[in-house]
Amino acid sequence: MPSSLNGLFCKTPLCPTSQALLAYCLDLATKDHVSIETHLTSCDFCGAELQLLNRYCGDAEEYLFEEMPSPLRRLAEDLLKNSAGTIRGFAEFGERRQLSH
Repeated sequence: MPSSLNGLFCKTPLCPTSQALLAYCLDLATKDHVSIETHLTSCDFCGAELQLLNRYCGDAEEYLFEEMPSPLRRLAEDLLKNSAGTIRGFAEFGERRQLSH
């Protein structure tokens, strides 16, 4: 099995989106077909995701993907980075919360 570029088993900014991998899995004509094929030779994570999609893409339903709200995205990114300081997203949520006592 090929080894990932960064040695970690995770999606990176260089990885195609899950939607792009699904389109590749369903053999839809995409402009990224060649780049995805090339990427799969060096990314274990996307290879595993593609195997999962291949197994279940026949059961695919139509979904609308919504963008994650930016405060929630920042909170998730900070948590994933194991931020040592105050977590920006958490502080924003705390400011919006009002006590009713």
